[in-house]
Amino acid sequence: MDDFWLIKIVNFLLSSLFLLGAWCSRKIVGVWLNPASIFLLFWFFYTAFPLVVAFEAPVSPWSIAYILSFCFAFSLSSFLFRWPVAFELNQNKPAAKYYFDRPLIIAAFYTAASFALLMTFLGVLKQGISIAQILANPIAVGGIYAGKRYSGEIVNSIYSQLGLQCCYYTAVLGGLIYGSRDKSKIKIVILIFSFLPALLVMFMQSAKGLFFFSVFLFIGGILVARIYNKNLTLLNYANIRSLCWYGALVLPLILVSFLSRGIYQLNDASVIFDRLRYYLVTYSSVHLPAFSDWFSERYFDDSLMSYRQDIFTTGFYTFMSFFQLAGDDRFVPMGIYDEYYEYGAFIKGNLYTVFRGFITDFTLPGSLLFALVLGYVCNLGYWRLLCHRNSAFAVVFFIYFIAMAYQTYVISSLTWLTLPLVFLVQWFVVYFLMKVRT
Repeated sequence: MDDFWLIKIVNFLLSSLFLLGAWCSRKIVGVWLNPASIFLLFWFFYTAFPLVVAFEAPVSPWSIAYILSFCFAFSLSSFLFRWPVAFELNQNKPAAKYYFDRPLIIAAFYTAASFALLMTFLGVLKQGISIAQILANPIAVGGIYAGKRYSGEIVNSIYSQLGLQCCYYTAVLGGLIYGSRDKSKIKIVILIFSFLPALLVMFMQSAKGLFFFSVFLFIGGILVARIYNKNLTLLNYANIRSLCWYGALVLPLILVSFLSRGIYQLNDASVIFDRLRYYLVTYSSVHLPAFSDWFSERYFDDSLMSYRQDIFTTGFYTFMSFFQLAGDDRFVPMGIYDEYYEYGAFIKGNLYTVFRGFITDFTLPGSLLFALVLGYVCNLGYWRLLCHRNSAFAVVFFIYFIAMAYQTYVISSLTWLTLPLVFLVQWFVVYFLMKVRT
C-alpha cells in the first residue's frame, strides 16, 4: 500500500472520531441538541466531505488531528454543568408559540423581510445597474455586480447595509415563528419570506454566503423553538428527509447564481460543466486541503505553497471587527488571505478555516486554551437558554452560535463588524418582542 492510500485511510479514521466525539458529548449532556455535539458534527462533515469530493488533494493527518483536538477541548466544559437540573427547569416553560408565534413578532418579521427586499434592490441600483438591465437579462446582473466587487468599484450605500442587516433579522424571526407553529398551520409563506431577501442578494449580487448563513440562522431559530417545546431532538428521519428535499430545490438556484458569472454565455456544454464543477468543489471543499497545506508549512516545512506566517497576532484575525472598530488600520486583503491554494483543475481558493486565525492569533497551544474558554461560553449560553423562561440574550446567542459554527469552515464570523452590530440589535428586538404581550 503506497503512502497516498495509507494517509487517506488515516484521514477517514480521524474524521470518524468527530462522530465519536459528538456521541460522547451527547452521553455527557443527555441529548444530541447541545453545543459540543453540534460543533463536532459540523466538523465531521467539514472533514469527511472534502476527503471525498476533493479526493486527489493531499491532506495531512496532523491538520485533522489538530482540529479534532480543538473540538475535544471545546467539548470538555460539558462536564461542568448539571444538565438534568437545566432540563427540569426547561420543562416549566410555556410553549414556543407563547413567545414567538404572536401578532407583533409576525408583523416584525414581514416588515423586516419587505424592507430587506426594498433596500437590497435600491442598493443594486446605486451601483449604476439600471432597471432596464435587470429586466432585459436578470441572470447577468449578478455577474456585473460581482465584477464591480472584485475590481473594487462598489459604491458604499446605506441601502445595501440596511438590506444586509434586515436579511439577518428576517431569517432569525422566520426560524422562531416557523419552529413555533404546529403542523396544522400553513408555514410555507413563512419559509418563503425567510429566505426571499437572501435569495435576492444571491441572484442580484452573486453572493451566496449570506444565503447559507441565513439558512443556519433559520435552523437556529427552529432549534430554539424546539427547546421551548421540550423537544430536544437534533435530527430525526422527517428532518433529514426535509433537508434532502429542500437541498434538491436549492441546488438549481445555486447553479443559476454561478451561471450569472458569465458561464451561461459559453457555447461548449463540457466547458460549462467543468466551470460549474470547479465552483461547487471550490466552495465546498477547498478549506481542508488549503488549511492542511498552510498547517504543514508552519509546523513541518512541507507544503505546495508559501504563506505569510504571522505570529501571535493577539486576536486580530479572530476578532478583526473589534480591532478595526478600535482604530486598527493594518492592511487586510479583500479576501482576508491573499494566498490562493491550488491543486489540479478544480481545487482553488483562499478559504483556510477559522483555525488559521486561531493559531496565528494565539499560537497552537494557546488556541487549544481558547477552545476551552469558547466551549465554556457556548455551554453557558445553552445552559441559560434551558434554565430561563424568557432570556432574549440566550435565544439570540444560541441562534448565532449555530450560524457561526457553520461558518467556521470559512473564517471567524467576527471578521465583519456587521455581525456584532446585528447581534446587538437583534437582542434588543427579541427582548422587546418577548416582553410585550399583544
